[in-house]
Amino acid sequence: MENTLGHELERYYEKNRKLNRLKKDDYENLVLFFESYYGGKGIDEIEHEVLKTNLVNLLDPDGDFMDNIIEGIKSYPNDKSKLSLRLEMFLDHLNNRFKFEYDKNRFGNFKIKDRNERLLMMLKYLHSGERSRENIGEDFGISERTVANDLSILQNGFEFLGTEMSIQALERGTNKYRSLIHPVFLALNSAEIYSITIGLKLISKGTVFEESLGRIADVVYEQLSESSRNMIDEHEDETVYFGNDKMKFIDSRKMGQMYDSPYSYFLKEPIECIVTYDEDRERIKYRGKLKLSEPTQGNIYNKVKIETNEGLIVLDIDKILRIDRADKDEYFKDWL
Repeated sequence: MENTLGHELERYYEKNRKLNRLKKDDYENLVLFFESYYGGKGIDEIEHEVLKTNLVNLLDPDGDFMDNIIEGIKSYPNDKSKLSLRLEMFLDHLNNRFKFEYDKNRFGNFKIKDRNERLLMMLKYLHSGERSRENIGEDFGISERTVANDLSILQNGFEFLGTEMSIQALERGTNKYRSLIHPVFLALNSAEIYSITIGLKLISKGTVFEESLGRIADVVYEQLSESSRNMIDEHEDETVYFGNDKMKFIDSRKMGQMYDSPYSYFLKEPIECIVTYDEDRERIKYRGKLKLSEPTQGNIYNKVKIETNEGLIVLDIDKILRIDRADKDEYFKDWL
């Protein structure tokens, strides 16, 4: 007998029913999904024939099986989180039986049940590029009203674990959004907490990473429990200290304006800049693109290279007075 998706779904149900891993309601909901929503169909449309499709053809690595599942989840009107978990378990079964490989990350946005989690995932999603409200609604499987409410929260300012974050619409009337924020969650033990606070402060001291890594350490410190802060406070001295002000996210553009020498801002991507440099008490300006220089003795990154039209020039960071974008007047005109 031909092995179809419907037959395999029955086999999956019988096997897991006996082990009390799958309820009949879960099985029936999976059948309903493949009959009525697979491929993005609505409940009132013609029944899909995917359950009668041969698995060999359906699970072809170059096929559109997963794309149709994702489109189906988007059109599913009920609990997308629970449905995604059911589908993921069934796809794991197909993987074990037929070596069907799939990307579990594709279910990520649909498995979110908590609003704060969704807002954080939305920040990551918008960080990958500009998106419209329609894009957001489809890829998160949420209604227009929910999209509007979430975007309103993100635009007005969203606080999570002591850090304030917000986004802006790209342009009025375009209905598109982008995030300069990429939230990162870390589950740390006490040794790792020590390393990412005290350690970052110490190893970055006097290097091109001092400002950015120091700020990361401050953000982590702000999120610590009282007992963990007490542990860190015992190691504070005149060279290592932490600010107690509420942390607010600073996007790259603001960082480029706030600090005289925001090295990480210019090192992360090739940006034409102007470096004001103290050469024997004489101010010299170099124009070019910054690059990280080889570490000096002790593996200390206290030098940078600037690629100019005349060639590479190595600069000591303690002699750099200021770094500006070459196009700062035009680039920052709407941010001033």
